[in-house]
Amino acid sequence: MSEIIILCKEGTINSYLSTLIIAINGKRLGKDVAVVFLQEGLASLIDNKFKYAPGLEDYAEEIKKNAAEMGISTDPYDLIKMANNAKVPLFACYAWMKLLGGRSPKFEIPEGVQKIELAELLEELIKAEKVITL
Repeated sequence: MSEIIILCKEGTINSYLSTLIIAINGKRLGKDVAVVFLQEGLASLIDNKFKYAPGLEDYAEEIKKNAAEMGISTDPYDLIKMANNAKVPLFACYAWMKLLGGRSPKFEIPEGVQKIELAELLEELIKAEKVITL
C-alpha cells in the first residue's frame, strides 16, 4: 500500500479536511501515502452525513470561508476527488463495511475509494513506516 497510512476514523468534516489535505500535500512532496476510512469515518462517507466536531461547530462558516479562500473545499466528496486527482490511494475497510451492515450491494462507496480486506489492511499497517490517525 504505502509507507505512510492515514486512518480516517472520525466522521467529521474537520477530520476529512485534515486527513485528505495532509495526504494530498504529502503526495505532492513525493511521499508514499494512502488513506483508509473506517469506523465513523466510513459510516459518514456511506451515509453522506457529515458535521463538524462539537468544539468546531461555532467555527463552521469561518472554516468554510477561509478554506475557500485557500482554494480548498470543505465538502468531503470534493476532497476525495482532489485526493484521487493527486493519486492518493483511498481505501474503505471492508470489515467495517460488514460491521455497519453494508455487504454489497446494500450501499456503495464513492468512486475512487477501494475496498480493502482486513487481512490485507493488517499486513499493510505492519509494513508501513508510519500510521497516523486524524
